[in-house]
Amino acid sequence: MTSAARPDADPTGGRRRSWLTRPMDPQPRRAPASRLRSAFPSLLVAAVALGYVALDLGGEQIPATVPGDVPPLVHAALVLVQALSLLAHRHRPFAVLAVVVAADLVVLATTEGELGIGALGVVVAAYTVARRVDRTARLVALVAAASATALVGAAAMVVGPLGSPGGVVLATAAARVVVLYLLPAVAAEQVRGRERLREALEAQERSVERERREDADRAVRSERAALARELHDIAGHHLSGIIVGAQAATALVVSDPERAREMLRTVQDDARITLGDLRRTVGLLRDDEPEASGRPVAAPTMAGIEGLAEAARERGQDVTTIVEGEPRRLGPLAEATAYRMVQESLANAARHAPGAPCRVAVTWTDDQVEVVARNEAADPALIALGTSTGTATGTERSRGTGYGLAGMAERAELVGARLTTGPDRHHGGWTNRLVLIGDTGRAS
Repeated sequence: MTSAARPDADPTGGRRRSWLTRPMDPQPRRAPASRLRSAFPSLLVAAVALGYVALDLGGEQIPATVPGDVPPLVHAALVLVQALSLLAHRHRPFAVLAVVVAADLVVLATTEGELGIGALGVVVAAYTVARRVDRTARLVALVAAASATALVGAAAMVVGPLGSPGGVVLATAAARVVVLYLLPAVAAEQVRGRERLREALEAQERSVERERREDADRAVRSERAALARELHDIAGHHLSGIIVGAQAATALVVSDPERAREMLRTVQDDARITLGDLRRTVGLLRDDEPEASGRPVAAPTMAGIEGLAEAARERGQDVTTIVEGEPRRLGPLAEATAYRMVQESLANAARHAPGAPCRVAVTWTDDQVEVVARNEAADPALIALGTSTGTATGTERSRGTGYGLAGMAERAELVGARLTTGPDRHHGGWTNRLVLIGDTGRAS
C-alpha cells in the first residue's frame, strides 16, 4: 500500500505522521437547537431595534435628542451593532462588552440619558462576562463599564436642554448601574453556584460508585482467598498423605508386600475422602447443585483433631496427641481455624520431614486455648529417600510459596487469634502455635 493511499501518510511522501502531528479534525458542528440558543440574545436585541424603528415610522413620540438631531435610524443601527456583536458573546466576552457598552453610551449621550434601547444588549454582555470570566478580570471589566455608563448618562442628563435635578440624576445613574450590571452579576453568580453544587454532587456520586466497586472487588478477593484456603487445607492435607503412602508402598512392595497392599488401601481411602471433600466444597459454591446427601456440610471442629492424628498414623506418621484442661465449645470459625492449623501442620510434616515424630498439644485454660503442632528434625536417611522419590526437603520448603502458612495466618486474623510459626530452636524441626484468646469465637 503506497503512502498516497494511506489516510495518515504525509502528503509530501515523507515519513508517516503520528497522531500528535496530524492536523486536527474540524470541530463538530453544533446542533441547530444549540446554535439557536446561542443566537437568541442577538435576535432579541435586534427585535428591539426593529421595534424602535417601527415606533418611529408609526409616528410615536420619540425622546428629544441633543442639538444635532440624531435620527432614530442611527439609534436603531447602534442597537443592531450590539446585536451583531453579541453573536460572539461566548467566545469574546470582553470585546463584546466593550462594543455593546460603547454603542449604549452613544445612545445615552445623544438622548439626554433617557433612551434605554441599548440596555438589553448591555445586560446580556454583562451577564456573559460575569458568567464566563475569572473573578478579578470580570470585576475590573464590570466596574469600568458601570462607571462609564453612570458618568455618561449623568452628564447627558445634566448638560441637556432640560437640565434634570441632581437628585434625579444620581437616582437614575444608580438604578442604571444596578439594572445593567449588578443584577446580571448576581444572577451569573447564582448560576455558577448551582453549577458548582451540581459538579460536587456528581463528584460525590462518582466517589460513591468508585467505593462501591472497590468494596465489591475486595469482597471478591476475600472470597477467592477463603476458597483458596479451603481448597489448600482439604486437598493439600489428603494429597500429601496420598503421596507419602504411595512412596511407602513403593518402598515396601518387595520387602513386605502385605504391608505395601495395606498402604495402597490407605491411599485409596484418602483419595476417596479427598474427592468427597472437594465435591462438598464445590456444592457449597454452586447453589444450583445441592449436596447429594441433602444435608448441610458440617464445619470442622476441634473434636476432629484426634481423627486427623489417627489418619496420619495410618499413613505411617508418628503422631502423639495431648489434651490438657477442660474442653469447651467455641464458635465455628475458631474451631475450624484450630482444626485447619493442625491439618496443615501434619501435612507439612509428612511432606517436608518424613518420618519425624510429631506432637499435637491442646491446652485449655480459663482465658485461652493453645494449640501447638510440632515436628522434630527429620531423619537424614528419610530425607534422602524423600529426595530420591520426588518429595520436597526442608531446604525446598524454605523456597516454597507458603500458601499453607499464609492460610493459617489469614484464618487466625479473622478470629483475632495469635499465630506463631517457625523453626524450633530447642528441639529442631518446626513448630506452629495458635492461641485463641479469651472467648474468641465462643458459641452462644
